Amino acid sequence: MPKRRRSSPARDSDVATRLIQNDNFPFEVLSEVAEAESWRKEVYRPIYHIHKWWAQRLGSVFRAVILGAAPGRAADLMTSFYERVDLGGLVVLDPFMGSGTTVGEAAKLGCAALGRDINPVAFNTVKVALGPIDRIALDRAFRHVERAVGQELRALYRAVDSKGRPCDVLYYFWVKVVNCPACAKPVDLFSSYVFAGHAYASRFPTVHIVCPRCRDVFRGMHGDSETTCSGCQCKFDASAGPARRTTAICNHCTHEFPIARTIKARGIPPNHRLFAKLVLTADGQKEYLRATQADVEAYDNARERLPSANLVVPEGALEDGHNTKQAINYGYRQWRDFFNARQLLALGTLARAIRDLPVSPERDALALVFSGTLEFNNLFASYKGEGTGAVRHMFSHHILKPERVPIEANPWGLPQSSGSFSTLYRSRLLRALDYKDSPFEVAPEMTTVRAKSRKVFGTSKPLGSSPLHDWMPKPVAAGVYLSCGDSANTGLAPKSVDLVITDPPFFDNVHYSELADFFFSWQRHLVPTPVSLATTRHEAEVQDKNADAFASKLTRVLAECCRVLVEDGLLVFSYHHSRDDGWVSLARAIADAGFSVIQAHPVKAEMSVAAPKVQATDPIDIDILLVCQKMHRDRRPKRTSAEAIRVAEAGARLRRDRFLSRGRALSRNDAKVLLFSRLLVELSAGRNAGETVHQFGAVLPTLQASVDALHRDQVKAENSPRTKLPQLSLDLSHRERVS
Repeated sequence: MPKRRRSSPARDSDVATRLIQNDNFPFEVLSEVAEAESWRKEVYRPIYHIHKWWAQRLGSVFRAVILGAAPGRAADLMTSFYERVDLGGLVVLDPFMGSGTTVGEAAKLGCAALGRDINPVAFNTVKVALGPIDRIALDRAFRHVERAVGQELRALYRAVDSKGRPCDVLYYFWVKVVNCPACAKPVDLFSSYVFAGHAYASRFPTVHIVCPRCRDVFRGMHGDSETTCSGCQCKFDASAGPARRTTAICNHCTHEFPIARTIKARGIPPNHRLFAKLVLTADGQKEYLRATQADVEAYDNARERLPSANLVVPEGALEDGHNTKQAINYGYRQWRDFFNARQLLALGTLARAIRDLPVSPERDALALVFSGTLEFNNLFASYKGEGTGAVRHMFSHHILKPERVPIEANPWGLPQSSGSFSTLYRSRLLRALDYKDSPFEVAPEMTTVRAKSRKVFGTSKPLGSSPLHDWMPKPVAAGVYLSCGDSANTGLAPKSVDLVITDPPFFDNVHYSELADFFFSWQRHLVPTPVSLATTRHEAEVQDKNADAFASKLTRVLAECCRVLVEDGLLVFSYHHSRDDGWVSLARAIADAGFSVIQAHPVKAEMSVAAPKVQATDPIDIDILLVCQKMHRDRRPKRTSAEAIRVAEAGARLRRDRFLSRGRALSRNDAKVLLFSRLLVELSAGRNAGETVHQFGAVLPTLQASVDALHRDQVKAENSPRTKLPQLSLDLSHRERVS
């Protein structure tokens, strides 16, 4: 192990040569690598996707950030990106660890990688993902669970096909039922009677429809405005069910009533009706069928077994919150309400089998796979159709949104299943172990037809060889150090960290603990955590609807980062926000913690087709990498507000044009994020904390015309054709393997 480097004034020259502080940091090229990763994150960075976490950032970006922020590495970044680099002796801290992206990337580069998070679900996830797992012992544990309960679970999902032959059920289809306030008769909350189709409807136009009169299931064609039931000959518009956005029209008395208000008045979750199933026949064919009386009786049998079964079941009640209020309004008050009786029986049986395994990292790994299975097996999951992962998981909207037509999947699963325990074991956990043994980077290659990507191996040391250390005041050895707790009080020694690299929460977006409690209600029985908790909510969590309260909480953590950071260390974190108060609260936290923003680089953010982006009218597609140093070390001259605006506008245009040269256009909110970040850089120079925040907050409302101009004047992407990545056309033949 190289000798630990110490902070000293002589290293000022090192700081000046750090690439991430310079304008030529290649964010536009890095964004193309990030874009390639974003489309298959679970394939290109599987160690961060063993379990659900929210607002995950891209591993390629954080690898580049560490390389660009490391002292004395001002060489071409994208060349180093695909080389095996050893940063032994460098200590990197992430106080908002989340899924462990910073920690994993730092460990791959030979650093002492420190990760801390206040949420035990995040801690449990990273501990499994980056900790030691014996493949032989893991396989033995999985086979033991399979022998113990696999057959029992599969038996819960058996039926007969259209020819009366026994078969496995892949999915059962349910619909929420609400009694009409006027006539008291039940109303199925279908928004469309088409309940199954194909992701590529132009090539596979067949859809499956349920008849509103006889309840038979039959085939139709995508886009048909009128259809006829093959059973009762009823003619109807299959695309128009009783549920119309927020209201429903009773098909008995035609009374229109508000759905949410009607359900809330009842005080308990709505009833559900089983109406269809997708089975796998003995000869391997998929078949959509109407639910039969035998199917209903099989469910009733599972419900009757539930009270006397020896199970692990979720505990705890939902607390009111930004992300839980919608579920509470639908009558979901306990976490166990999120599952029907058969799901509780199957999942509780599986959880018991995992809990009863001997305590080991392998048991924790299977518990984490089980926890991930919950995301796809509950009453908030729905059917996406064929041609892609069939089950739309419950967090596709980042809120606890009740599903009117939920899907009940087979929790143990078959090879053809989506989101089952057996399939996630292979697709998530085993894939992550493969990556740990042989990490790789993704290299995009532009062709005249379409974008392609390849895996470049030999770029990092195996993560499986990185030791998992106990948390300590002065980490020096390479490896991973994890801790669960308030990051405003880390217990680290002063000036013991070289770099702080993180992705902090947004104050008014996803409230992690409110969502993580869904998993924790099960995990608390399966995975040992550092503290005994009934909920993951914590008063010190950096999350708040109030901008001032959020700024205060974030200040506490950043002030701790300033304390543990060496004098010439850097704080680098990703951020974006569409609202002025989001930026002002951030500026206050940075300045009050003792930091100055010295550079800002735009970079490709998360996947472009994520639901929150697709549904936004003006989505943000870039993150800003904000580079900060201790305020007393910022010796840049002070600018007037007018000068700062002028320089910020020029800097934003330059970065916009660099993006455009690669064929990437920016939305108006992207332009806003770009300009605001540049202004924060310029107004941080030569000012104390109070001056920076006051000037920044005063200037932002005057910038709307500048934002409009920055967006309006950009050259359209189609007029700036993409070019090849010169850094990626290097001879890679000396790498271990390229696939």
